[in-house]
Amino acid sequence: MDVEKLTDEQRQKLLKRAVEKLGTSRVCEMIGKSRRTVYVYLRGHDERGIRTHIPDEVVGKVMSMLPIDEVYEVLEGFNTKNYTPNDIIGILSKAARDPEFRNLFLALASKILGDYLRGTSFKYVVTKDDVEHYEKLISQTRSKVTSKEHIAYLRRALADLGYELTPEKLKEYMLELQSENVNVARHTSYPLKVFIKEIIRPRDPQLAFLLYTSFKTPKGKTRYKPPALSLELLKKVYSEIEEPGAKAYFRILAETGLRTGELFGLTLEQVDLDRRIIYLMKDNQTKRAYISFIHEKTAQWIRNWYLTYREDFVNKYIMSLKKLKEANKELQDIDEEKWKSKFFPFSEDMIRESIRQAMGRVGVEFRLYDVRSFFASHLAKQGVSPLIINILQGRAPPQQFKILQEHYFVISMEELQKVYEEKAPTLQ
Repeated sequence: MDVEKLTDEQRQKLLKRAVEKLGTSRVCEMIGKSRRTVYVYLRGHDERGIRTHIPDEVVGKVMSMLPIDEVYEVLEGFNTKNYTPNDIIGILSKAARDPEFRNLFLALASKILGDYLRGTSFKYVVTKDDVEHYEKLISQTRSKVTSKEHIAYLRRALADLGYELTPEKLKEYMLELQSENVNVARHTSYPLKVFIKEIIRPRDPQLAFLLYTSFKTPKGKTRYKPPALSLELLKKVYSEIEEPGAKAYFRILAETGLRTGELFGLTLEQVDLDRRIIYLMKDNQTKRAYISFIHEKTAQWIRNWYLTYREDFVNKYIMSLKKLKEANKELQDIDEEKWKSKFFPFSEDMIRESIRQAMGRVGVEFRLYDVRSFFASHLAKQGVSPLIINILQGRAPPQQFKILQEHYFVISMEELQKVYEEKAPTLQ
């Protein structure tokens, strides 16, 4: 955009929007001007009545503070919030038919949505045929016992990963397994490596390479050591997250210490806001989730703010999802009812990217999995028993939890929740 061609009125509007969004102090700091100078710019003239002109350099800095859609809204007078998914489908249809329009669309999309597009391009969605092909291959090349074991570990891993493989998710997942049980992590890595090599590589060699090299097969008793995170640091990151769905995800992640995949797979039925309990009810060889809790303020925030946003999001996109499904045979397996029931019905890539951008604005970088380690460390510093920490983070299976209650460790659900409310971290 050519800043030199902007009128004085447009320059003032941009500055006014930045001040409304970020506050005068922040704007002054970012453009390197005093409050008095900013007020003069906004007024359009100085004390003598002489008209002022906002320099190109200042306007450029102001524009960098605003999202691209807001810049266009101020300059062109249209509001992108009024656009519907039907408009998006229309644009995509035109791009498919018109080469010149397609080139313009791709150029703008790459510039504005580059990080999001790169994230989705590194994803492989596992299909039922992929799994069946793998099982057939393994049954022919391994012994009956080994093939049965590999298939079981692969199916469990794919379910935990939501049948979507990206380099980041795989690395995070394997580190999580390794931190809890090195042997299980090792046995899981074998079938995953074979699946990537034999099933994904023939279809997409470049993506297969990225997936294959994203994690290593654990050896010995080496464990991943997460960075030391503080509650204040997580609060800063949380305050910088702009996308509401990502903000809700990060808050619950930090305040429960649950696994990233458990939260992405959460449904509305599993969250009881009245009792402030999350029912996970999972019990297999690698996962021991049972229940978790929610702070009272967080439950109110979810009920009064997040669920309203979530419902609007679902209502806005459900018809478009159905239309896309009708128009594309490859999308027939999408279950819109299952999608509607998800507590976080948003793109996982979008959530991760929004949180990553917030980290960048704070000047830090860590894995979402590291937040789970922070939760355990925070409780330990508060003097909470390691046994209770394991229960709250789902490391103790339901049967073991019942045995502890009945014979060794007498604690009621109410007492467990009280420990959580008094000791667990809260972002607000």
